[in-house]
Amino acid sequence: MEGDPQILILGAGFVGSGVRAALGHHPVAVIDIPDHPELARRDDDARKLILGFVERGATAVINTCGRLRGTPDEMHDANVALPTWLVSVLAGSGVRFVHLGSAAEYGDTGSADPIPESAPARPQGPYGETKWAGTAAVLDARAAGLDAVVGRGFNLVSAHLAPVSPLYQFLRDVTVAADGDTVELWWPATLRDHILLDDLAGAVASLAQVPAVPDVVNLCSGTGVRFDEIVRAMAAASTSTWRSGRSTDPGSPRWSATRPA
Repeated sequence: MEGDPQILILGAGFVGSGVRAALGHHPVAVIDIPDHPELARRDDDARKLILGFVERGATAVINTCGRLRGTPDEMHDANVALPTWLVSVLAGSGVRFVHLGSAAEYGDTGSADPIPESAPARPQGPYGETKWAGTAAVLDARAAGLDAVVGRGFNLVSAHLAPVSPLYQFLRDVTVAADGDTVELWWPATLRDHILLDDLAGAVASLAQVPAVPDVVNLCSGTGVRFDEIVRAMAAASTSTWRSGRSTDPGSPRWSATRPA
């Protein structure tokens, strides 16, 4: 990398690494919070660390940090307290702040129709609720003058699936099944919009560089796919023959696929 970084990425995990790759040869710095205790404390040293990049010419800060699971305190710290602190540090700096939100902020819309950015936030559960609280802090800062945007990521897909993804479990079940085994799937009609990690990372990188941004951008494919369709596709792509059907219990919301012996 030549020269001072123009974009600062917070987080070197699944998404942060993808965004770094999407930015190619663009001058970038990546900060992983575990490597910087001052960021966990969010003290004066942490403020100087962030603003130091701004003073050296950084034009955008991308926050890819967050937690899917954890204690209430851990979830609040990563998903609410961190972005709230970041927007306070960047207030008046003139840089673009890109925050990675989540489709979980919308909650269950009760419809298979695509969700527009104008849909109300009705999160359910600790993850969605804390992600929405973090987004709300960013949107408040935007209303106060910060150049900020929230990219709401939908369900990620990658060649290397994260263990927390239901697709990871689906693929594992199909892959390790032996002759005569049955893979059962609860709530097969569950509909989810999935986006490739490379596509999401590229969109986040673009949000850091385009001249103007709206307040919220959905990062998704725009098409919902049922869970049973996903498992059928996985089974079809395997080297084995599968026979599918509903659960033997007619009152059970399950679907099954059996690998004949």
